[in-house]
Amino acid sequence: MPFQTDTRLAVEVGRIFGDYLGTFFSERREVRADLFRQGDRLEAHVSFPTGLDAARVNDRYLSELSEYARQHEFEGRLHLIYS
Repeated sequence: MPFQTDTRLAVEVGRIFGDYLGTFFSERREVRADLFRQGDRLEAHVSFPTGLDAARVNDRYLSELSEYARQHEFEGRLHLIYS
């Protein structure tokens, strides 16, 4: 799963959204999700950089984010925020 870390993002918005964990990009970069620990849940701030919307995206992302949540002990506590 393609994840990256943006240290500027961690500093700039970490105080607002929680502890920054990383950024997910889907295979063709149709989906970006910035991941934050907010208490005991994982918040994924999901956006569509190519201009598509959730109904028109072809890249897998929900299963990828769910798997990340499971692997990092957030199973059942993944909260998606679409922007």
